[in-house]
Amino acid sequence: MKAQLEPEKIVQLFDRLLIYRSLKQHPVINELLRIIIKEPFNPPLSGWLGSILEKYPKSLNAWASFLWELIENDANHFALRCERGEYQRIPANVIYAVEQDLKLLAILLHWEPFSGFPVRIEPGLEASLNPGFDSLYRNKTDSCLQWLAEFYAKRGAGLFGQYSTFAWVSTQHRFRPIANPDPITFKDLIGYDYQKNTLVQNTLQFIKGLPANNILLYGDRGTGKSSSIKALNNRFAGEGLRLIEINKEDLSDFPVIIEMLRDRGLKFILYVDDLSFEAGETQYKHLKAVLEGGLETRPANVLIYATSNRKHLIKETFSDREEELHGNDVVQEKLSLSDRFGITLTYSTPDQEEYLTIIGQLCEHRRISLSWETITARAIQWERQQNGCSGRTAKQFVDHLEGELGLASLDK
Repeated sequence: MKAQLEPEKIVQLFDRLLIYRSLKQHPVINELLRIIIKEPFNPPLSGWLGSILEKYPKSLNAWASFLWELIENDANHFALRCERGEYQRIPANVIYAVEQDLKLLAILLHWEPFSGFPVRIEPGLEASLNPGFDSLYRNKTDSCLQWLAEFYAKRGAGLFGQYSTFAWVSTQHRFRPIANPDPITFKDLIGYDYQKNTLVQNTLQFIKGLPANNILLYGDRGTGKSSSIKALNNRFAGEGLRLIEINKEDLSDFPVIIEMLRDRGLKFILYVDDLSFEAGETQYKHLKAVLEGGLETRPANVLIYATSNRKHLIKETFSDREEELHGNDVVQEKLSLSDRFGITLTYSTPDQEEYLTIIGQLCEHRRISLSWETITARAIQWERQQNGCSGRTAKQFVDHLEGELGLASLDK
């Protein structure tokens, strides 16, 4: 089915969308409709096509690829209900509206704005069609609807379906997706088996809808606390886990963040790195309220994981100790903040033997072929220059060694 649509027909089709009506608000679609309404329309020369061509340079139909991706990533009522596993309970009139939308979108999918526009496709680069796209392209809206329902249920809807890692932007009250998160896995983290196993088990319980605890990862710098949390993303992102990093300064936004996540079907870990408070700082009260549960309880799909270099998260002062002698409740509240986490995992600094073990495993993983005696001597020298042993120091040494050997091989 080829569709050489009149420009006015394109506007009408987008205007008739009900459940997928937000597609009109996408900047590219918005620009397309603006051009159709206000200017003489000449698709091959219209600037809005450039972003589509750049994003899908190898596609047989860049417009169809672009529109299908918008459908997959839309966070509409139908998609969100499917994400929560409620497809069977969606009212029949909503399902009917989705079916009608898909019929309209099937027509738009066949539109060829590049008709007459020379596009060269290299052999073997044609994009393979997924079943949902294929169903809609063939106008099998029932099959497409079923596929989308399963797709949203498994991957999620909207931005949380597209990405697995985010940073909270307090000034804009939005989640900024991290397109290239740290690829570290638990196999890359040597040692701390008890800590890693506990972290994985607690997170797995959380994902499966079972009781789970907030976790504080406490220990010296460079011992792998932050890396352990990032490894969770790479382990469980495919099972519906999403990681959101929040700055300590933005803890007062917790109520806003939780309200935005409460009704989602995915699981969220709010991750606060390097958490500690100086005397006089009061942000800890926002954290305490969420950990303990105030008038508005933390939803079952949200946990808090934090790292810190202090066992007591709030720095004590001499006046605190004086007041503690007189039973000051505020002092007790400060000192016991870390106890509000259900689990505390301690990451202690490795001794030299453990440090060399980490280096040995990293060198084996990267296939560094120097003798162990040479590696050991250089590793100890590196550790002395860097003022101490740690997992981070070990990785930095191996990075340096691998780079040095790589340069030497290029010179040969």
